[in-house]
Amino acid sequence: MTNLQTLRQVIQSLEAHRGDFHDVLMQRMRHDSRLTPTQLEHLGHQRLNHSEIEILSLVNQTHELPYKTLTSQVNFSQGMLSRYVKKLLTAELLVKVPLPNNKKAYDLAITPTGTILAELHDALHREEAAAYNTVLAQFSESELETTEAVLRAMGQVSLKA
Repeated sequence: MTNLQTLRQVIQSLEAHRGDFHDVLMQRMRHDSRLTPTQLEHLGHQRLNHSEIEILSLVNQTHELPYKTLTSQVNFSQGMLSRYVKKLLTAELLVKVPLPNNKKAYDLAITPTGTILAELHDALHREEAAAYNTVLAQFSESELETTEAVLRAMGQVSLKA
């Protein structure tokens, strides 16, 4: 097997891990005693993705966050953010808080249900970070620097004409 094939397999494994993360998060949500059966049913219909739950975590850090501030904290387009926020508002995980001096701008506040999802998400990320740190401790600084250099170089490859 070539180095490229091996790297592709490793990347696929990491991508599968992201799916596992979401599955574990949904499982923990279903077993969280703070959520009622009605809330769980409602959330089950929402089909939230990781980016949407990440938004909940960002808002939960301050419990209320200006929409404009949120735009600077995410790595996706304004249009995508707008769609995600609209979905979270519809799902009643976030609410708009009007600003007294500006009728167009608003803050986003997290609901109690949104807070639960954000807390579950953040706890799982802390567990993931601890597990990654355990794995990374097995490698020398030099090995980690080489790995980082390879991944950065691969991330800069462009297929544009």
